[in-house]
Amino acid sequence: MNEKSDHVTIADVAKLAGVAKSTVSRIINDVPGVKPVTRTKVLKAIEELGFKPNMIARSLKTNMKYQIALGIDDIRNPYYPELAWAVEQVAKNSGYRVVLINHYGNPTEELSLIRHTNEMHIDGLILLSISYPQALKKYINHSSVPVCLIGNIGDDVNADMVYLTKPEGMLAMEHLIRIGCANIAYAGGPKQQHQGMRYDAYENALNANFMKVNLSNVFVGADFSLNTGIQAAEYFAGLPELPDGVYAANDMIAIGLIQGLIERGIRVPEDIKVVGVDDISWSTIARPKVSSVSNLTGEVGRIAAELLLQRIQEGNTSPLRKVQLEPRLIVRDSSVKVSHA
Repeated sequence: MNEKSDHVTIADVAKLAGVAKSTVSRIINDVPGVKPVTRTKVLKAIEELGFKPNMIARSLKTNMKYQIALGIDDIRNPYYPELAWAVEQVAKNSGYRVVLINHYGNPTEELSLIRHTNEMHIDGLILLSISYPQALKKYINHSSVPVCLIGNIGDDVNADMVYLTKPEGMLAMEHLIRIGCANIAYAGGPKQQHQGMRYDAYENALNANFMKVNLSNVFVGADFSLNTGIQAAEYFAGLPELPDGVYAANDMIAIGLIQGLIERGIRVPEDIKVVGVDDISWSTIARPKVSSVSNLTGEVGRIAAELLLQRIQEGNTSPLRKVQLEPRLIVRDSSVKVSHA
């Protein structure tokens, strides 16, 4: 039957299931109101016949592309595959494909992505924002397709948003202060980029706890990679006074930092305690395991995709939605010796 699957029609499915062609069409297009028993019969017939809906014909008929785009910094960062996977699962279950676009942490490329949505054969866009909020708002408000933002850029923007109730970096800093660190350093990438906003949490946490901001304890690398962490280790090891704690802007930097410190004979967490952000799977493989702040990557991706697909189906008939999630600190061996008995 698989060899004939390309020639199977809606009429064939309807005949086998004992329903009208219009009923099959409603189920394929996920139109509500079909009885569960009928839906089950039709789906069984589709599977038995190997029926494949003609997406091109469907697109022409409905003026829908059945594709959404996901704009991210860089897929090489292990944070993003989990996000992309969650988005894809929701999209796939609704009959949509996902187009992945890297903007490489470049605000110009991100804004260009928004400007050219009408040329991309997509019905909507999920964007992890990095650029300047005012410029981003302007382009989103003139976008030809609905946009869902991962992150909060304030009001007056025509987009649904999913974001955290509290900066992840604040949890990381509060943990380091709580366990007694008094000379805390920061390791991150360019401050003008999306993850660079995590630097603000460093200064804000120190100020809130009446601790001095020592700029010699701040290392800013070219990006948010392992290499930046390795370079940060060399920098901190060369300071007149070794920091007793480091807040890393993401787990990749934290892992590189720990590696670089250990290679120089500096113990983690005995000499320096390290906390990262993102809670990627690599954090549990590294030795010592990395304390990190989870930003609920999979949940964020799932909710963002659901909001976008709802907006595509409903248009602008419903109010814009803002969904907030609570970040979570995961304490591991890089900041506190954890018993694994």
